[in-house]
Amino acid sequence: MFRIERYQISNDNLKNWVKFIWHFESDNVDVYHKLLPMDSVDIIINLADDMVYEIESTERITAPKVHVNGLRSQHSFIHQKGNIDVWGISFYAFGLYPFINKSLSSIQNEIIDLNSLSVPLADKLNVALIHKTAQCKIKSIMESLDSELETTDSSLLRTQIIDDFMKTDDIPISMFCSNNGISQKTFERFVISMTGFPPVKLRQIKRYMMASNQLLFNKSAKIPEIVYDNNYTDQAYFTKECRKFSGVTPRTFRLEKNTVIENSTYI
Repeated sequence: MFRIERYQISNDNLKNWVKFIWHFESDNVDVYHKLLPMDSVDIIINLADDMVYEIESTERITAPKVHVNGLRSQHSFIHQKGNIDVWGISFYAFGLYPFINKSLSSIQNEIIDLNSLSVPLADKLNVALIHKTAQCKIKSIMESLDSELETTDSSLLRTQIIDDFMKTDDIPISMFCSNNGISQKTFERFVISMTGFPPVKLRQIKRYMMASNQLLFNKSAKIPEIVYDNNYTDQAYFTKECRKFSGVTPRTFRLEKNTVIENSTYI
């Protein structure tokens, strides 16, 4: 079982963008776990042995020491062997954008060297982790992020619109855009730029994340109930979505017990 330390964000400037900071450390391990689609983006700083991602069944990627794990619409696997000392920063779906200030349309389902997106941020985060104590590292990480945060009135407004959109799944996009006084094309364009995915895909990822959590942690919930709770049209459609996002049917998914989320305890 992973024991992952999660640290809340105390810097008010960062709270709208960053969910939390996390840390995982262990010696002499050999772990191979499934990563599920999530509505978050992570910057990961690896201070120990290699992290290897398996995308689909044939592509294996040894991750750069400081990398971005972008929004995912498909499952992947992570293999870590030896010593582990990993720090991570989890951002909301739109949260990385104001620290990078360039389109994120190319990072979906990808493992990206942070240096290719922002050398200054990568350098500052590397320096931040030189500190000895966890609290000093966390403080320095937040200071590094704060120094690179650049927002405008336009980006703040667009972020609020994306956040509102992701909290609803029963309003057609055309109606949502009409209610917010923007064209659908404009909305789709800035959502892709700020998150890497179009609005429809973001909504699908969010809905599957909620449904998969029910599958994993509410064993008494029957699959038809999960279908209903998450506004899927029918069970056949949910099965299709589950295969697309996790690679298996809902029933098989429930039996696997190999995802990171199942095998982690946050402290």
